[in-house]
Amino acid sequence: MNKTKFTKTKSKRGNRSGNHGFFGASVNKEVPPPFTPTVKSRHKFRFSTDSSVSVNITRGNLLNLLMVATSSTSTVRVIEGIRLKRVSIWTNPVIGVGSSAASPLLGAQISWIGENSPSTVISDITMGVRPASIQSRPPPSSSNRWWCMSGMQESDVLFALNIGASSVVDVLVDIRLVDEESPTAGEAPSGAVTGQMYGGYLDGIASGKLIPVGLIPIP
Repeated sequence: MNKTKFTKTKSKRGNRSGNHGFFGASVNKEVPPPFTPTVKSRHKFRFSTDSSVSVNITRGNLLNLLMVATSSTSTVRVIEGIRLKRVSIWTNPVIGVGSSAASPLLGAQISWIGENSPSTVISDITMGVRPASIQSRPPPSSSNRWWCMSGMQESDVLFALNIGASSVVDVLVDIRLVDEESPTAGEAPSGAVTGQMYGGYLDGIASGKLIPVGLIPIP
């Protein structure tokens, strides 16, 4: 007796990418997907100082970290929004001078002063030839973690630094560059070159102790 063998026939389906119509007919997507034109990035700014520093850092200071000169005495900001992620500090020991908790300028200290959280102080001191070192993030749920935007509470103090001479400070931030908004005026330089990009001092041009590394400091 002859046995009849039945075989299943697979139905034709469209490709697995989901771009198919009826009966497996391929359909091309001719509409480009949405995208965000605003230029955004995570960036680390570095600063150095050759003298002891005790300063407050405000939202406005962060917004002025990148500027373009529009004349010899005026600038506009490149950054429209900035959000603080981490602050790192290294302070060299002063050879031949003892370091102690009573001499904070021989070490490093950061004080978080934002709203919605208690003030938080983190410090370290130099010992022998070991530099003071601090890696610190803004306290959870505090305003230090909020976006800083031009024209919004720019005078608010985010943190205070108390560091010794020969220190390096790294500031890790998320940034958004100006797109459709009119550029906001930056700091007022003296003798700037029109069209030149300048780096702002972390503590502002009036204090001018924390010098940007790798960028032309605003004059």
